[in-house]
Amino acid sequence: MLSAPECLWLCLAALILSASAEGEPGSQIKVVVLEGSDAILPCSLSTKENIEQNRFNWKKVDPNEQEVFRYDGGLHYNDGLPGQDKHFRGRVSHFPLELQSGNASIIIKNTVVPDSGNYTCDIRLQQKQTFSIELVVEPVMRDRFGDIPGAAPKPLIHVLKITEDEARLKCEVRGASPKPKVEWRDSDGNILPAEEPQVSRTGERYDITLLTTVTRTNISPFHCVATQEEIGHVTEDKLSVAFCGTCGKVITRMAVCFIGILSFF
Repeated sequence: MLSAPECLWLCLAALILSASAEGEPGSQIKVVVLEGSDAILPCSLSTKENIEQNRFNWKKVDPNEQEVFRYDGGLHYNDGLPGQDKHFRGRVSHFPLELQSGNASIIIKNTVVPDSGNYTCDIRLQQKQTFSIELVVEPVMRDRFGDIPGAAPKPLIHVLKITEDEARLKCEVRGASPKPKVEWRDSDGNILPAEEPQVSRTGERYDITLLTTVTRTNISPFHCVATQEEIGHVTEDKLSVAFCGTCGKVITRMAVCFIGILSFF
């Protein structure tokens, strides 16, 4: 009886075979996955010829050629065979139980955006057959500061002025590339009206300042959010505002008291 992991592999392999049935040598198949998920790249012979004693090789061909996975008559990268690119080390495996059916597909685990690109699968028979697969890893928006050059740091936010009815807030995002979209939002995620962004540029880096005025009707805390969709980056900071109901009266009384003390001396 098959174990649970073996059953899972067989189920996945069956899906691969059905997904790749239309793929022919020379044609290209497109696979789209979300960042962090696993990607199955299909490569299967229509003849279902046994390839357990054959050789097949997976490469990523752009922007630079990288060795992804190689199988050679029972030996492979996960079994001591040298040459695999370190970017893929420990993340790629094949389907051993499906080799006898001509299935040279692989699975790339925990995909990252740089995995995106064009791949080739070469199966060495009497005549080499090459399959082409395009992998698209769609980024999940998250904070990538420190991981990707140009990812915006956490915004700097300040209260410029506050009264009993409203507050003027300032948000600064510095040194970002590509140019980020900067927004003020309330605690429910609603975008708040803001002034025209103040943008300066040094080389490829952008500094952006965004001002907004909030009132008692707006819901605190207020968030300044910087988004760079091109690199899947988002970062934010928040600020709670306590509107000062009596601050004007307090300041006036303090001023009168201070003047009185000066007059006494």
